[in-house]
Amino acid sequence: MPEPRVLLYARYPAVRAGLRELLALGGLEVAGELQLGSAAPTWRETADSWDGPSDVLVADLGGGEQPGDLLHALAAPLAAVFLVDRSDGALVNAQRRRDGEPVTGWLLRDAGVEELAAAVRAVGAGLVVMPPELAVLAATTAARPAFDEAADDIRLTPRETDVLRLIAVGLPNKAVALQLGISEHTVKFHVGAVLSKLDASSRAEAVMTAARRGLLPL
Repeated sequence: MPEPRVLLYARYPAVRAGLRELLALGGLEVAGELQLGSAAPTWRETADSWDGPSDVLVADLGGGEQPGDLLHALAAPLAAVFLVDRSDGALVNAQRRRDGEPVTGWLLRDAGVEELAAAVRAVGAGLVVMPPELAVLAATTAARPAFDEAADDIRLTPRETDVLRLIAVGLPNKAVALQLGISEHTVKFHVGAVLSKLDASSRAEAVMTAARRGLLPL
């Protein structure tokens, strides 16, 4: 599968330069830059091999832009990776609820080379990207839904809560084991128990569900 072509947007030149460098280090080429402020967005060719629209928009939202405004400014639907701050949980939550939008991914603005490159490739392949930490921030800014009595009876043990807290910040099982002084096998056991209790199919879903139900200390 060919590498996705990146269309880059950031209001500030220094941020654009930094993102361009990160993408290059991750093996991705910026095919063009999105320029706003005119009647229509303009494209500036920046790569010798660029021959048309890009595959993935990488957009820094540090200038107060709204994701929907950027997506609607494009002539055609485009998958996107949005870079946000930890204070943007409400923005992420609101945008994720919209139906009919192109595939989007979300990353914190301090994401590293590998995380950014992986997100661009995943979104380019049609996958949705949401790091656990950002999922927690989005979930805790939403109005807490009403749960039935059975759901409210869910109880996590102190150790399960410890494990959940660490996977919420993105730690793999091995790192969780080192942090808690237990074996990796024991961590896997606790993760399985958490997924079962929360009726979750993934770690990210478990984190979001626990946060919404007030089971995850922040």
